[in-house]
Amino acid sequence: LSLSGAPTWAQLAPAGTPPGARYAHQALYDPVRDRMVVFGGRTPAGVFFNDVWSLSLGEAPAWSQLTPTGTPPGARSLHSAIYDAVRDRMVVFGGYNGSYLNDCWALSLSGTPAWAQLAPTGTPPSVRCGHNAILDPARDHMVVFGGGGPTNLADAWSLALGDTPAWTQLTPAGTPPPARYLHGAIRDPARDRMVVFGGLGTTYLSDTWALALADTPVWARLFPVGEPPGARR
Repeated sequence: LSLSGAPTWAQLAPAGTPPGARYAHQALYDPVRDRMVVFGGRTPAGVFFNDVWSLSLGEAPAWSQLTPTGTPPGARSLHSAIYDAVRDRMVVFGGYNGSYLNDCWALSLSGTPAWAQLAPTGTPPSVRCGHNAILDPARDHMVVFGGGGPTNLADAWSLALGDTPAWTQLTPAGTPPPARYLHGAIRDPARDRMVVFGGLGTTYLSDTWALALADTPVWARLFPVGEPPGARR
């Protein structure tokens, strides 16, 4: 989908063998190598994946499977993944593989990719899937919100990404969004905040929320003008 001028859809026809059909995977943009990196997912029949694929995004897009060294994460779906620009790596958290997960992994992307499990200090978030995570570069953290597991969740967590990774539960001021999973979340760099849309709680949702990240985090509901998208996850 081109975003300049009048947005226009066009189907890409990459060379190479594509990943097997799947859903509930994660993908991120690798700006150093101008490619999309895809990890995990599942089939409707309940086959879970822990493979990694690269789609080059230049004039001649092409699929290739990556073969990282190290012990890979267990296969999973409905996990989160962010690009840690300082360390040139993908960071994966949680998900579902028949059981709910709260483990954390890093895939280095330079040279020969390599998997390593992270062992953050502090109390980790509870097991979950269908959550969302963003990179907070101003504080060198990953921020996780919500998700589903034994119950739906509305908590927010911060993972310090430095040499000694550590989990901290955030205690934002303001009224938090209702618990949900399978929502969308992005970082709004101009306003230093996370913006959350939709998801599934006790019903399908189409509400919009912002979590200010500077100083004391604060939740606020946004009320955009115009007709919102229909409720969805």
